[in-house]
Amino acid sequence: MDQGRPDPGDGQEPTLVVLARFSGHGLTLAMATGFFLFLGWMLDQRLGSVPVFTIIGALVGAAAGFYHIIRELILLPQSREKDRKGGDAE
Repeated sequence: MDQGRPDPGDGQEPTLVVLARFSGHGLTLAMATGFFLFLGWMLDQRLGSVPVFTIIGALVGAAAGFYHIIRELILLPQSREKDRKGGDAE
């Protein structure tokens, strides 16, 4: 069983490092959703309105969390790969 130790020369990250990174992305999604949901709830309490701002806050937080995940897992690796390939051409 792999205990998170890298195999010398395989160029891959240890399993525990990968698990920690993905756990961090999930936590970021949950925290962003919870934070904006809380802000919406506070605004609803202050204005005495129906939970419109709570729902809007939850949706905005979820969108921000998903944007973070997409940026970190898709867009930045593509950019790094493009930069790496561009650097090899010189």
